[in-house]
Amino acid sequence: MEYPFFSLKTTHIGSFPFEDPEKVIDLVLDFVDIPAWPQLSKLKNESMIIQFNEGLPGFEREKEIINTTSSNFEEELIRFYELYFEIIERKNLDLLKNFSLSENYAKGFKTFLKKIQNLNFPAVKGQITGPFTLATALKTENKEILIFREDLKDLITKFLTLKALSQGLELKKVSPTVIIFLDEPGLSGFGSSSFITVSKDTILSILNEIIEILASLGIIAGIHICANTSWDIILESKVNIISFDSFNFYDKLIIYKNFLKNFLKGENKYLAWGVIPTNSEILENISLEEVIYKFKFQLNDLCSTLNISEDEVLRKSFFTPSCGLGSLSESLSIKALELLKNFKNFIMKG
Repeated sequence: MEYPFFSLKTTHIGSFPFEDPEKVIDLVLDFVDIPAWPQLSKLKNESMIIQFNEGLPGFEREKEIINTTSSNFEEELIRFYELYFEIIERKNLDLLKNFSLSENYAKGFKTFLKKIQNLNFPAVKGQITGPFTLATALKTENKEILIFREDLKDLITKFLTLKALSQGLELKKVSPTVIIFLDEPGLSGFGSSSFITVSKDTILSILNEIIEILASLGIIAGIHICANTSWDIILESKVNIISFDSFNFYDKLIIYKNFLKNFLKGENKYLAWGVIPTNSEILENISLEEVIYKFKFQLNDLCSTLNISEDEVLRKSFFTPSCGLGSLSESLSIKALELLKNFKNFIMKG
């Protein structure tokens, strides 16, 4: 299925510096084309490493660990894999209610669903912490990083699959087209000495496992990385949308020109350009004209390097802030959204 209405549309990454979800959702609906539910990152349970771990076997929130020695860990683990089998193999999707986002961990999610249920948006977006980021951030009680434990890496991947599926199917109740971004800032550390033994195939495997299952239920997957990484891995994955910080890292992505050209030639493949900076100092001083100039330079360079037309690239492009807005002041987060909307309006005028 083609999604031509993605072309030149805007969305946001997820996080905001507000605590009132109603206020954020009203802003989102005013400024972006494809709304996403807001992550309120000032709330402790909505930090990237905690938010999607509700119900994860062995997870201890205060310590941010998986305690494999806890008295009920094995029981929780067995129960989880039973549910996974029923949901994925037997298609008993009603059981996904066990993995839905609760008010305590995603204050804006249910509010978002209620707010937009009758607004007829052709597409909406959700997001979840990616499997590499979570499996490298969490440790066991013995300080083992989960990515190095085959059993726990598998647990994280499958757990996030069900969390993403649950979220995606709830979003499908309010819009026919759902995008879920896997947020993978941790992949900026791939290849460093800390993760030198983690292979490219391992990363592709855990990403594609989630992407393929989402796709099987009609949910479009994106990967968001707001830093540099080994882009060949992402470009070779089965993801539909690559969301990158074009303001700061376009020059790193274009290095992988052959991979990028193949990606853009693929069916239903899109670039989400992070054109609006989310560094407070830069954002405070930047003008719309500077944002436009930088993007036009990058677009021209990409087309020249890949030998493809601007129309072809723009047809497969939409626009976002370069990262989440949760670290900004409220006023700067609003400025980022205003710039994004005005930038899109300029591009639409040609």
